[in-house]
Amino acid sequence: MQTSDILSGFNQYGPLLIFIILFLESLNLTGIPAIIILPTIGFFIKMSGSNFLFIYLITVLGSVSGCFLYYAIAIKFGRPLYDFFYRKIPATRRSLEKASELSERYGAMMCFIGRILPTVRTFISLMSGIFSIPFKTFSLYSAAGIAIWNFMTLFIGYLVALYSS
Repeated sequence: MQTSDILSGFNQYGPLLIFIILFLESLNLTGIPAIIILPTIGFFIKMSGSNFLFIYLITVLGSVSGCFLYYAIAIKFGRPLYDFFYRKIPATRRSLEKASELSERYGAMMCFIGRILPTVRTFISLMSGIFSIPFKTFSLYSAAGIAIWNFMTLFIGYLVALYSS
């Protein structure tokens, strides 16, 4: 497969695939972290001549949609799982207590700051649901953090493509 074939496919199917990939990444289901996915997409944006703003908005929409579903799952099943692990697996208690403490101390700001930190960002929806951060607050802070993270990481890939060609 040649580079032109990849770029053609990116232009044709890219937005839908990007939405699906970022949706799944927000649910921790891709196996590849956003810190790898987003710069790669940024690189292809530049190489394909796609509209940066359009693709950026698709990434934000996919990420936000996935985190909303993850939050809903955590609201429904998170607290019973938290309690189960806390009671039955003593080795997890310290980590669970630390997560609870951070949630109480930082509340909604945890949603914003956590979205910009690699690794931590993938668990914000889960923690927000478990610790019952109100959906409106969760949505606002998470969307803002996602918007910043996605822009920064996409732009890094875009710059690499810009300066490598």
